[in-house]
Amino acid sequence: MRFPLQSILIDKKINKLFSFLRTRLVKNSLYTGLALIFIGLTPFIFNFLVGRTFGAETLGSINITISFCLIITIFITNFFGSAGNKYLAEYRGRKDLNNFIYTFKIMFFGSGIALIIIGIILYLKWNYFFAKFSLPENLLGPIILYLFMRTSYILLRRSMYGMDLVKPYAFNEIISALFMLGMIIYVCFRYTPNLLIHTYLVSYFIFLMLSVNTFIKYFKSIKDSMEKKNSFSRNNLIIKFSNYGLVSMIGTVASTGTGYLSVIITGIYLNHSEAGIYTAVLSFVSILMFFPKLFIQVFLPEFSKLFGEGNKERIVQIFKQTSLILFLFSLVTCLALFFLGDKILILFGQDFASGIIILKIILPSIFIRMISIPCNAFLSGTKYILYPNVGGLIIFSVSSLCWFLLVPIYQEVGIAMGYSLGIIMGIGYQIVITIFKLKSFISNNEKI
Repeated sequence: MRFPLQSILIDKKINKLFSFLRTRLVKNSLYTGLALIFIGLTPFIFNFLVGRTFGAETLGSINITISFCLIITIFITNFFGSAGNKYLAEYRGRKDLNNFIYTFKIMFFGSGIALIIIGIILYLKWNYFFAKFSLPENLLGPIILYLFMRTSYILLRRSMYGMDLVKPYAFNEIISALFMLGMIIYVCFRYTPNLLIHTYLVSYFIFLMLSVNTFIKYFKSIKDSMEKKNSFSRNNLIIKFSNYGLVSMIGTVASTGTGYLSVIITGIYLNHSEAGIYTAVLSFVSILMFFPKLFIQVFLPEFSKLFGEGNKERIVQIFKQTSLILFLFSLVTCLALFFLGDKILILFGQDFASGIIILKIILPSIFIRMISIPCNAFLSGTKYILYPNVGGLIIFSVSSLCWFLLVPIYQEVGIAMGYSLGIIMGIGYQIVITIFKLKSFISNNEKI
């Protein structure tokens, strides 16, 4: 009797697996994974071709410029984008049309006002900014345009995930990435380094046009699936949106912005060639974030939607299923890169071979960031948004202190050490908090 019973149990597990693979969540993961291949490979190819064609100095200069832009846009996109992503998904789960529409308006009108103010400040104080941060003096116009286009790109991406438009988003992402790859090849072939930032502008513009078309096509059907609520309050939504956005912005900027800030520091304390070597390493390890980004892109709005529905059992189930897969993937990938990294870096050119030390210092932090993605999605997508942002502040504080102490002595190695130590401390805190909060979340006394 044991053998038939085992067969029945095996069949049930297989059917359960196939059922899971056919779910919308897995399909969205596949579409996201395809898009992220292009998102991750495009900047890597950009850095590779620029390094091979123009050398480490030009690579350092353009990456300092882009990091300067990103450190600004990350404030706007993580305030309006993170809150918008969460509440679009949550109100879609509750079928609450009033709050859904007003969330959409806050995202885009609010960010537009913030960008106009920042553009005016840059215009009036440009002499200070380009001298302080080693920026090209003639790129004020492209930099301001980059800020607007990059912000629009991130907000559109976040809103499409919040509205469950993952498949059309992936198509838009791939098409715009292909345009950028074509522009990079053209700029390198024509040897025109002054047009490097314009390759990003072209890509963002294509994505913007395609995304507007996506919204025209799908927005009405999404609205029709929801209902107007009598209890709608603009003030309450603004307060909720602002509280979530502010907390998310502080923590995420402190966490994610640490990488951009480390590049800017190379521009302040080191020459452009050393900055080029450092950014080549960062662009290379960013490929490792393909898989983790897939999880955060798909699962954070999914957790928010399930949280809005009150389905905490499904949230816990998804968390457990993904954590083990991500841990094994991260371990194998990081070990392979540790032993083969020097052979890959030399493809950029002989000048970049010295970056292997930086790579090995950064790898442990990349590993812990990769395995923490389900933790971040769980905390941010439910009601524990405060904790990942405390972790972000820890990252920023530890990294800043280490840079202050180590950079004057160890130069680019000191920057890498500060970057890695900050992430290990801050992300480690997030993982520990998740373990404790997950237990209380699934207990009978915990209410959504």
